[in-house]
Amino acid sequence: MHLCNIGFRNFPETLSDMNQKTAIRLPSKVVRYSKTDSRYWGQPGRLFTQHGNTDYCCRFSHNGKRGFFDLNTADKAIAQKRAVDRYKYVVHHGWEAALKNPELRTQAPQNTPTELTVGSWIATVRSISHVRPLSLRSYEQALRRLAAEAILKIDHSPKEHAKWQTAVEAVALTRFTGDVLAKWTKRRMDSAKHDILQAEKEKHTINHILRSAKSLFSKKKVLKHIAGDVLTLLPSPFPLSEFQLLQEDGSPRFKPSIQPENLLQMAHGELGEPQKEGESDESFSFREQQWIAFILSFCAALRRREGDLLQWSQMRLDAPEGPHVALEKTKVFKAKNKAHEGTIPLDQEVAKILTAYKESATGETFVLRSDKEVDMTGLKRPRCDRTWKALTKWLKSKGEADPKPVHALRKSIGALMTNKFGIHAAQRLLRHTSPTITSKFYSDRTATKLPGIGSLLASRLPKAS
Repeated sequence: MHLCNIGFRNFPETLSDMNQKTAIRLPSKVVRYSKTDSRYWGQPGRLFTQHGNTDYCCRFSHNGKRGFFDLNTADKAIAQKRAVDRYKYVVHHGWEAALKNPELRTQAPQNTPTELTVGSWIATVRSISHVRPLSLRSYEQALRRLAAEAILKIDHSPKEHAKWQTAVEAVALTRFTGDVLAKWTKRRMDSAKHDILQAEKEKHTINHILRSAKSLFSKKKVLKHIAGDVLTLLPSPFPLSEFQLLQEDGSPRFKPSIQPENLLQMAHGELGEPQKEGESDESFSFREQQWIAFILSFCAALRRREGDLLQWSQMRLDAPEGPHVALEKTKVFKAKNKAHEGTIPLDQEVAKILTAYKESATGETFVLRSDKEVDMTGLKRPRCDRTWKALTKWLKSKGEADPKPVHALRKSIGALMTNKFGIHAAQRLLRHTSPTITSKFYSDRTATKLPGIGSLLASRLPKAS
């Protein structure tokens, strides 16, 4: 049984070392209740509900075993009393009698674990996390990768993925020590010591892995929701908490493979061309889909998932204040954060193209067409995966060298906006949380344009003889 579905609970940062079996240090003012007192079960995290159910449950340990009970009520006061009854029953009659009692809905008790592993910690965090599934999967992959590379020193093989994952998830969290991570960092950096550009890429990769893995031990988003008896099993200090990220090169990373203006003209001339003689309706429709996907990614600077799930109700093409996209919550879409929401203005020419396209999309909910169902988790392939793949292939054929060609469209318009109208204009279009991000990736520090104030000094200059 994994350490999952464990109740929420705030917990002090001073945790005991289970190997030494020392007590948890609690403030003297904290009132301690026995499990036979209903007030104990009224404390945060003692009772919990499972996904899709409003009835309370409880879990407790006795004689080295940990068991789970359904309390069959959504009334917390009643649930507290029932939790007391079940605890007293186990104390007096034992776990076996509790399992045989038809009035008690329970699961077989498990031996209380003595240490946390990569696998058990991932299961624990997954059971309480409110992070987007796609982000959570990225964090889990980073922790597994770190365990494989830094501790086990094994490579991932797609053919033996199950075997690899079993070995990785068995790694104890106590093995993520500072010296192990330092040696792993040095090995990766040494592999690129003769190539400056590759060394910068290694720094970025190392920081990405560490930053993602550390998110699974966030005090604010994870640890404060974990039950106290599980937190006591975490090594002290917490894994990865003391390791500092490497200093990366602060120069802008993004340089368009193709000049944005040229790219737009090529897309307009090829993807946006009217139906050609001899071209089937199906072929034309598919090419048109790529053109619209290009417009959403480039002209509106939408991320792929934003464009994939964009609905016509969000397209305000004839609004009095000007055509725009209202990127807001819908039944199937929610932006990663508030900064990603907002109004995205559209050029009149772009609005005309979309308006003409809309006439052929009568009755459609989404701007981009697809027969696939929406994946609410974001873990599966995009709804319009076929369109995005075709657009990716077209971009590569034109010389786009970015590893993520579709996302490079958004970055290209960001670079163009930065150079023409400045950091703040680009930030508003790209919907970055801070202009610092826009500046870091898109500012042109080699710009040679002058402010043009020299004319103010002309009257002070000596006249030519």
